[in-house]
Amino acid sequence: MQAIKLLSRRSLDDLEDEIISLAGRINASEYEFLVLVREFDLRQGWKPYHFNNCAEWLNMKCGIAPGTAREKIRVANALFDLPQTAGAMQSGRLSYSKVRALSRIATPDTEKRLLDYAIPATALQVDDHCRRLRNVQRDLSGEDARRLHRARSLTRSLHGDGSMTISVELPRESGELVMKALEMALSMLESDGDEPECDDPVDEETLQQKQADALVAVARGYLSGCEGKRNCTADHYQVVVHVDEKALRGEPDENSKSDLPIETVRRLCCDGAVVPVTGDDNGDPLNVGRKHRVVQPALKRALLARDKCCRYPGCTHEKWLDAHHVVHWADGGETTLGNTILLCSRHHRLLHEGAFDIRSGPGGDWLFRRSANAPAAVT
Repeated sequence: MQAIKLLSRRSLDDLEDEIISLAGRINASEYEFLVLVREFDLRQGWKPYHFNNCAEWLNMKCGIAPGTAREKIRVANALFDLPQTAGAMQSGRLSYSKVRALSRIATPDTEKRLLDYAIPATALQVDDHCRRLRNVQRDLSGEDARRLHRARSLTRSLHGDGSMTISVELPRESGELVMKALEMALSMLESDGDEPECDDPVDEETLQQKQADALVAVARGYLSGCEGKRNCTADHYQVVVHVDEKALRGEPDENSKSDLPIETVRRLCCDGAVVPVTGDDNGDPLNVGRKHRVVQPALKRALLARDKCCRYPGCTHEKWLDAHHVVHWADGGETTLGNTILLCSRHHRLLHEGAFDIRSGPGGDWLFRRSANAPAAVT
């Protein structure tokens, strides 16, 4: 097999010039494409295919997403009334990104002034500049506000690796409101307790990871009805996870299944409600038992009075505390004050992911030890 040549002997200056030249040719080709699309749309060439509009034809025949296709048709039609902008794109001096922004605000009377700004500016600067100009025009900005409101959406995608992607599209002011809530939740999480003085079993978290934690904290606080409270034993919501009992006890067979990684399920079961369901060999439910709350509110209050904060050495977090069974109840451990301790959600997760374990220590205290592949013991 012939190796792919990644590098050439061209100088960086020559490489740069070639890239810029090619970008100009791409701009010119994009202009030709828009002109053709405009004529095809005006002549309704998409009708023989029984499409509703030209955007659907572009989606099917050219592989362009419907939203992008509609925008290209809009820009193509707008260029008909903007000859100077069209000429700049045809000559390769303007990219489609810049033309798209200019076409939202430019008129034959203003396009010369806008072109003088747009050609030397970046695409982001042009987009922001045009948006600000458009925002002060009541008729145009009102149309934009309605369009952005109609376009709001939230979608989720479940992935085979056990993760979920949540995508949200909002008007900017609504998005800023959400980000402000996440910022407040993040500050509460960080101010709830000082960082552990001991070495943490994981690397420093990124801002994006912390914001994801803040989003979960907002959702959990809203669902539990415990917003603004230090700790709460309310049971106002339920998340259902299916797992075979044998797998939960660490004895899975070839037919055992679980909706989530088994250590995640065991962590959730430490301080959650369990409903036993008896099923047949095909997995069909035969009997559904009563819900049993593993840690009763009275026991949770006793744990809060005793531990006051996360028991992980050096951690002083006092919010989002889980009651952890040192010997899991699925392994025969009792749900008693002597077999349960409070851990913050982060250290509870790390424990079940194998970052460290807990053993009975001298004097009835608990000994925290890093996992075998971690360096020194933590006491």
